[in-house]
Amino acid sequence: MEFENKAHELIMHIQIIRDSFFIIDKRNPAVCKVLGTHEATVLFNIGFEGLPAMSEIAEKMSLRLSSISWVVNKLEDKKFVRRVRSDINRRIVRVELTDSGKEIFKVVQGCYMHVSRTILQALNPEEQDVLINLFRKISNKFNG
Repeated sequence: MEFENKAHELIMHIQIIRDSFFIIDKRNPAVCKVLGTHEATVLFNIGFEGLPAMSEIAEKMSLRLSSISWVVNKLEDKKFVRRVRSDINRRIVRVELTDSGKEIFKVVQGCYMHVSRTILQALNPEEQDVLINLFRKISNKFNG
């Protein structure tokens, strides 16, 4: 198969996997009744990172700060997150999960883990290791 055809097929497979994460969110009443897809993704990033700065969330998700601010406003209105200003530099705004945010994070994380397990179950243990190593290599290329 030619390189361009491989790239096209890869796009299709990535899209299917990406959509699986969002479909799980929509099928889970605990998530879809209270969170939109973007809210779930931002909430997951906040929960995964711990206490990220707004700019870090925007950079990680390749979105403008104004887009992240809009989503964080919605999460804040729902009492899932709160903004915390740095004592050292008041321009730095970090976001942390509230107690109810931590609860919904566990649900969202469970949804994502379900998709990850489904992907890994399609492979034997050796293939699972290869897949993880390949994703690690790809991630390093983007984070490098």
